[in-house]
Amino acid sequence: MSRPKGRRLHPRYSVDAPIELGGREGPALLRDLSMSGLSCVSKIAFEDMTVLEITMKLPSPDGPVPFKAGGAVVRCEETEPGKHMVAVFFTQMDPANRKVLGEFIERQGE
Repeated sequence: MSRPKGRRLHPRYSVDAPIELGGREGPALLRDLSMSGLSCVSKIAFEDMTVLEITMKLPSPDGPVPFKAGGAVVRCEETEPGKHMVAVFFTQMDPANRKVLGEFIERQGE
């Protein structure tokens, strides 16, 4: 069952930043981010349920902060030739990275 966009568990915040998906060739471009997942634009298509290691640097007042989590692809749609909108649900995140993400999201609501 899919959840309507207006009924997401966690609010999403727009972020334009490079992101690495599982060490695949070249970075993808992060589009939005929440406590439960993200969406990005990638040159590479991913099969649904592909498990990925996600790494990026989140902007902060003190400079970029490294962030790392595990995730699974829940949707991948080609939006134009060579561009894929990829939605990832976080499946693993240690407490330190959960704190980094939580602090980033708190700043977005300010």
